[in-house]
Amino acid sequence: MRRLRIGLVAFLITCGLTSISDAQGPVMTIDDLVKKTGPELDALYQAGTVPPIPQGRVRGRAIYYPGTKLAAPMAAGARVVWQGKIFDATNATAINKFFGVRSVPGKLYQGTSWFDGAPSLILDYQDTSRIYKNYRDEIRQIGPGLYLGLMHDRRTNPPNLKMYFALEEAN
Repeated sequence: MRRLRIGLVAFLITCGLTSISDAQGPVMTIDDLVKKTGPELDALYQAGTVPPIPQGRVRGRAIYYPGTKLAAPMAAGARVVWQGKIFDATNATAINKFFGVRSVPGKLYQGTSWFDGAPSLILDYQDTSRIYKNYRDEIRQIGPGLYLGLMHDRRTNPPNLKMYFALEEAN
């Protein structure tokens, strides 16, 4: 029943019959996304849109083990390590912020999602980082100033979904 409800919400959002805030109650925040299950995150991602490249610092939250009791504590712990991304729309790049330091740059472009084949904003590290060269992020906007991302590991065929992450523009 839950999958049917998630599918219906995704369908309604895709058709423009409702908005994410209508379907999910009040407008979601980055903290709300940490509480979602994998299928709920999948539906939100599929209903999302390709955003214009944000500009400047965007807060981030890693989402490990979605839908389990481990999700919130893991996200809280990961905040110490990863704080988000700094986007540069002019140069179509973004750089991750780890331990408060700018590191792990990537190239931004619009491309095809490895998850569902639809358009996404891609942050690719293959040519910009030796450490992260095997990873690629996909990002879609799911609400005002709120983005859901998927990190893929390209060492497998097909590429493996490694984790979800959320991004939120500062107000």
